Amino acid sequence: MPLALAAVFVVGWLMASRSAPPVKLLPSTAPPREKVPGKLGAVRRDWGLVAAAYLTVWAPFAAANSAYGGRGSQLGALYCLLTFIVGAVLSLCNLALLQSNLGRSQRMLKEDAAAGSVHAIRVRFGTPVLEMYRYPTGQGAGRIAASTTYGVELVHESDSGEQRTIRLRAMKAAQSDKVGDKHLTYAASQLVGHGGWLCWPARWRDIAGTNKDLKVPAAFASDSGHVVWGEMQQDDYAYYLRDGAAPLCETDPRLAVAPLPRPSRYFPKVHASHLRVAAVGALLAVPFLLDAVPYWAGLLLGVVSGALGLLAGMTMDGVGVDQEPWTVRTTSHPSLQ
Repeated sequence: MPLALAAVFVVGWLMASRSAPPVKLLPSTAPPREKVPGKLGAVRRDWGLVAAAYLTVWAPFAAANSAYGGRGSQLGALYCLLTFIVGAVLSLCNLALLQSNLGRSQRMLKEDAAAGSVHAIRVRFGTPVLEMYRYPTGQGAGRIAASTTYGVELVHESDSGEQRTIRLRAMKAAQSDKVGDKHLTYAASQLVGHGGWLCWPARWRDIAGTNKDLKVPAAFASDSGHVVWGEMQQDDYAYYLRDGAAPLCETDPRLAVAPLPRPSRYFPKVHASHLRVAAVGALLAVPFLLDAVPYWAGLLLGVVSGALGLLAGMTMDGVGVDQEPWTVRTTSHPSLQ
């Protein structure tokens, strides 16, 4: 029965994911907004991920208890106790998923917009760029690592006709960098060419002065009613904030913008391997669920099965984002050039 239910849920999840509407570019026909929105919507909590996380961490205990519980075996009881402890500890860790997806600095920008004023300029959502930086690790000759940063080039045209490019980078969310990367990916797939307001907090000096990287939060509020959260490095915001090119603008509390809806979760190229791992774990559970093997063999298979299920579930949402819309630009440390 547990295996049958698992199979039904997996097939249902795949069908629901694959039947989701495809992500496509939204038409940029909305008229320019004269005022800056005062209600900047926060990135929505992923309740599907929360539910999947708790089901995953308690699945090994449920399997162990159904297979070994009440049989009078000290080894089986010990295994049930171990899986219970693992489930309880990981459940506490999963509480981070219930926190706001906005970091402290992004929340300050949201509060400033609601309070009535932010620094803002008109921009156009431009090219999505994936920056890859190669550098030596210092752990031996030939050891090279690479860091990746997702960003979007926003185009600002001044009154004189001069165009400047500003990079809006993926934000560092409260509990996971993946949240910011995926949030920007959804926008990059749908908002290219849209106009809107680029906003910085009125208290940007307080944020930059306490940040060792001198980064400040920023949000793109499109004329179509969507918000894209991110952050900027000093090279990008200095002209507008330090030199005063971005004036302090009043916000309209009646105008609201919200994040884009999430597209399908399932990407065949990146999720298929995780599903195969989960399938192997399920197959290993068949012998001991049917009492077709000795007790010690069933216990061993149960441990391996639970470990594989836990591994597949916990790594499923940590896979990379869709790479299709990104323009890749690679730079290297001077020693590698």
